[in-house]
Amino acid sequence: MAKQLRRPNGAMGSRVGNMMNKANEFLYDFTLSVMQPSSGQSILEIGFGNGKFFDKFFAKAEGLKVTGLDFSETMFNTAKGNNKENMESGKLSLHFGSSQQMPFPDNSFDKIFCINVIYFWDEPHQHLLEICRVLKPGGRFYATVRTKESMLKMPFTKYGFTFYETDKWKLQLTDAKLQFVEERPADEPIIDFDGDKLLVQSLCVVAEKGN
Repeated sequence: MAKQLRRPNGAMGSRVGNMMNKANEFLYDFTLSVMQPSSGQSILEIGFGNGKFFDKFFAKAEGLKVTGLDFSETMFNTAKGNNKENMESGKLSLHFGSSQQMPFPDNSFDKIFCINVIYFWDEPHQHLLEICRVLKPGGRFYATVRTKESMLKMPFTKYGFTFYETDKWKLQLTDAKLQFVEERPADEPIIDFDGDKLLVQSLCVVAEKGN
């Protein structure tokens, strides 16, 4: 399970993508409420899964240009199938690759976000340097995660997950020339995990690239 959450693959990966939709929809809505997309902005999502929630962005503001980057080929292909209309209209562009080396020019995006992704970065500094590079001056990066205490309630998180307390994450941001702005907490609806009712808290940590 931990391996599939990191990089969904094959038939099981497709099932995991659907499972993540159910588990993460609240987090998408929460992240959107923090981001507050504005008309004409260029937004990048890192780790878009099967792409079910892109329409939520286009419902928020006119003239958005949304780009997605995912390093699961299974999710990339599934998301293309789920978003044909948005891609054909030019509102959405999807890319297969890693945020450790992104195929975008410098200063491309007003906002970049990821949800439940940073646990899996083996070299977070390199990912954050790339995020800083492709953000426009004054652009913001939004990393939404579940708290360490919440994640440790799920047994699969013992394998391949790295957790960050806020102070530790602030240091990672600073080392990549990103300035910590704020941390927004959210209490999620109760999650049913293998018959257990879990109380889970999440955070959206906001950072900014200097002008």
